[in-house]
Amino acid sequence: MPLSLDALWVVISACLVFIMQAGFLCIEAGSTRRKNNINVAIKNLADAGISIIIFWACGYGIMFGPSVHGLWGSQQFFPEFHQDGWSIIFFVFQTMFCSTAVTIMSGAVAERMTFRGYLCGALLISGLIYPLYGHWVWNGLNESLTTGWLGQKGFVDFAGSTVVHSLGGWVALAALIIIGPRLGRFSRHNFSQQTPSADLPLAFLGTLLLWFGWFGFNGGSTLAFNEQVPRILGNTLLAGAAGLVTPLVWSIGINKRQVHFRTVMNGTLAGLVAITANCHAVSFRSAIVIGAVGSIVMMLSEVLLDKWRIDDAIGAVSVHLAPGIWGTLAVALLGDLEAIGTGLSRQQQFATQLSGVLTCGLWSFTLALFAFALLNRYVALRVSRKHEYLGLNVSEHGAQNELQELFRTMQSHAKTGNLQQRVSSSTLTEVGQISRWYNQVVDALERSTIKTNAIVMTAADGILTVDATTLEIQSANPAIGKIFGRDWLNITGKTLNTIIATDFPQGHEYALQALHPFLLQAVETGNVYDAIGLHKGGRHFPIEMAATHSELRTDTFLTIMVRDITDRKKAEAALLKSELDARQAAQQLQQALDELKRTQIQLLQREKMAGLGHLVAGIAHEINNPVGFIYSNLKHAVSYVDVMMGAIEHYQAERSPSTNAQTAIDDDELAFIKTDFPKLLSAMHSGTERIRNIVQSLRNFSRHDEAALKKVDVHEGLNNTLMLLTHRLNAQAKRPAINICKKYEESLPKIECFAGALNQVFFHIFSNAIDALEHHPSGTITVTTANEGDWITITIADNGKGIPKALQQQIFEPFFTTKPVGTGTGMGLAISYQIITNQHGGKLLCQSFLNHGTEFQLVLPAKHRPQVTHSKNTPAPERATDSMLPPSP
Repeated sequence: MPLSLDALWVVISACLVFIMQAGFLCIEAGSTRRKNNINVAIKNLADAGISIIIFWACGYGIMFGPSVHGLWGSQQFFPEFHQDGWSIIFFVFQTMFCSTAVTIMSGAVAERMTFRGYLCGALLISGLIYPLYGHWVWNGLNESLTTGWLGQKGFVDFAGSTVVHSLGGWVALAALIIIGPRLGRFSRHNFSQQTPSADLPLAFLGTLLLWFGWFGFNGGSTLAFNEQVPRILGNTLLAGAAGLVTPLVWSIGINKRQVHFRTVMNGTLAGLVAITANCHAVSFRSAIVIGAVGSIVMMLSEVLLDKWRIDDAIGAVSVHLAPGIWGTLAVALLGDLEAIGTGLSRQQQFATQLSGVLTCGLWSFTLALFAFALLNRYVALRVSRKHEYLGLNVSEHGAQNELQELFRTMQSHAKTGNLQQRVSSSTLTEVGQISRWYNQVVDALERSTIKTNAIVMTAADGILTVDATTLEIQSANPAIGKIFGRDWLNITGKTLNTIIATDFPQGHEYALQALHPFLLQAVETGNVYDAIGLHKGGRHFPIEMAATHSELRTDTFLTIMVRDITDRKKAEAALLKSELDARQAAQQLQQALDELKRTQIQLLQREKMAGLGHLVAGIAHEINNPVGFIYSNLKHAVSYVDVMMGAIEHYQAERSPSTNAQTAIDDDELAFIKTDFPKLLSAMHSGTERIRNIVQSLRNFSRHDEAALKKVDVHEGLNNTLMLLTHRLNAQAKRPAINICKKYEESLPKIECFAGALNQVFFHIFSNAIDALEHHPSGTITVTTANEGDWITITIADNGKGIPKALQQQIFEPFFTTKPVGTGTGMGLAISYQIITNQHGGKLLCQSFLNHGTEFQLVLPAKHRPQVTHSKNTPAPERATDSMLPPSP
């Protein structure tokens, strides 16, 4: 009878599941140490063969034979199946599941379980633990029936999250408890760094092979190529991807740490384990959630195992046990009840799933723990410490290699000190190349021993060996004789204080007691220390010493290096004197440069002030003469006009004008002229008055005739400066008019100052404030004056964009400007600073916050003080008044 497409699909799925055995082998071999890789390969191959034979002999009959009260199968042991092709295909598919359950334990107990004990465990799982629990859940599956007692209750495990994976995890956990952790697993903080994995790319290949095989594991569990298969394959794919991505997101996005390679591999497998029980009954979104939670459960279980000091070599328990439990419970939590098809409510289904999980743990863990404990009394489950150190390749399988021979030769060299033995090496292997290099190292060591003696004898530095207790000189090289002027051969047997001076020249014992702590400190720190040498001729000279402690069996001695540093000390003294001279010259040069800068600024300021004063005074003088003439004659013009208007009115009253004259009067609007002409004269009078005020402001601003120190009204200087800047304060095309807010203190006294220079400061600060408000929609400049007793303060603040904090320390430096290139000289504030501090003995302070504005505060003495120089490097003096700016954002 020809087989159907369903049968072909199950055969292909069985092949895919068999490929998972290769995946398990690659993961375990790549994640453990190289000295155990042969043992790993043999275990994975052997458990496949044993599980297949045992499952055929008795496991299949127990699992799928006719059920006895839903507890175990009673027939189909050593089955032949005859011509029933479908039964054979079903047997092959289920045998692959049994092999998968068996091989889970291999990775958990890697690197310390005996091969014999592992085979016993494989027999136990494939012959009893797996088929009996599988009978409770899946019996009758080959006939589309549910006859196991758990299956009859409605327990659903579609492809084996619990039947295969959790069961294998429970058995592996029992084995781990019995055999214990690997050597150093919990006693060394950096165990993972000291036990590097043999081949990580191989381990990642194994992960991909398992993922590939899982399509057959889940997809083939339909036992037919039906409409469920695409959904199952899609859920398997998405759950594995979600399990992989979850630890990446956790490590990189949340925990901000490096991603451990094993977490990525195991996260993928945990997601696949979790979806196995429910892949037929959940949506794609639910599959992603199940895979992600499975990965999280895996990571949490790893933390718990480490806390409980349970050593899972590759994380097999964390991957298969905990995610398997979660996936089985997720059937009730996220599965489609119609697709599940048990007729139970969600709460009833969850209770059933939970009972199946607990039953699996109670059955498999309890029996495995009891069996392994009993077996361990008769068949050692764990190798000895020595064999674990050597590796299971050698201790369990006698796999001798070049590496073992290299170790034996190195141990012989270390114990005997005889370097004549060599390692046989081959250039065709990595270890052979290492052995060859080791032989070359031994050859070099022998040669270096001979050369060391030659170096000691020809060294320019003195070398001494001294008894650590008595400080008696045991040996010396010829350089000691040159340094101390003594026969280096006859110095042996004398104490160290004969060549090194101490504070006790008269007492031999005291001298030795003083040298002991000195040498011990040199040994402990490894530093070089200065001392005083004693020449045979009685001369004291500086030396440099370093000491090391050495032990040769029971002999303890100090090796002392001695160097004459007389010439170096002389050179250091000369260099120090030269350095001091250079520093002094540099300091003088810096002082001269600072003085030159101050003089340059003063000259520039004086020249600027003088030119500005002459210019403003000249303009005021030239304007004042014609304006004064016009102004003085306007009153006469008014009186003349009044007389003329009176005469015209008198003439009109006395005589009646002719018709032609009346017409001319009407055409010339004489009545309007009589009314408007006085207004015109009044406007001309106001204009000339305004020009006179401007001229007076120019004269006051320039103070050309008042260059000496005198008392002035600060308010007058501020007002004159603002009047000169009226054209800049008025509305422009880019902005409205700038508002001036004056908060003058009425009781402000006149102060002694250089009026022209002070007006220049006002001009610079107001100009900068106007520049800061060029694009401001509602610019305001606030001017405040205050009387502080012997001091007055003038505060000029704007609400512009402010100055960055990093630039505020430089604004008073010459040629520094915050304005665009070509729009500022960088000298205005520098000159202002010199005027306030040097000429007037005051303080010029600045405070600014971005987007809140800038405030300049002038603190001036009411009575002039001697000139002082303020360094730009000293901290700014305290403010005299509170800032008008808002607090720092």
